[in-house]
Amino acid sequence: MTFSHSERQRLATLLLEKGPEEPTLCEGWDTRDLVAHLWIRENRPDAAAGMMISAVEDHLESTTAKVLERPYEQVVNDWRDGPGKFSPVRLVDRWMNLAEHFVHHEDVRRGQWMVDGTLVPARKLSEDENATLTKSVATTAKPMLKNADKPVRIVIPGRITLDIRPKGVEFGDVVTVKGEPGEVLLWLFGRDAAHLDITPEGAKVIRGGV
Repeated sequence: MTFSHSERQRLATLLLEKGPEEPTLCEGWDTRDLVAHLWIRENRPDAAAGMMISAVEDHLESTTAKVLERPYEQVVNDWRDGPGKFSPVRLVDRWMNLAEHFVHHEDVRRGQWMVDGTLVPARKLSEDENATLTKSVATTAKPMLKNADKPVRIVIPGRITLDIRPKGVEFGDVVTVKGEPGEVLLWLFGRDAAHLDITPEGAKVIRGGV
């Protein structure tokens, strides 16, 4: 049982509890849009390529429209079952989807923040889960901050400290981001609805998105 698999099950359960029209932290997406994204990403690589390649965007849009027409609960449960037996995603699920599932789980948990600024408490995670998320921070921090306009110091107390100065960024005032690994990971993926100590207070950094 991997963290990615556990998060898949928890997220699927939450999606079914919330229903198809709840807000998420993904701007412009409700829960129906989010689950369509998750399903396409694993089951339609031909269309998922449109998430990164502009020439395939129209194909992604048409495929998404068809998935959105399907019963919401059916799409959630199909995604919950995981990649097909012969899908290459099945072999890399534990690495490919570790951050993806965690971040999107929190997108749904904390979606009300997009409506009225309500910030729900962070989840209580086990030592093993926090250790796993710390490894994810360590591997994703640099690529997610490659376009940052300031040097960044990431501090996960008792675990790691990372100093990142993207190419072309001059030495200057460092933005320090301090918090638990899951909260730091959310921030790296462009979510502001995270429990963190950021100094200087109110500092903004260009970073990754969905």
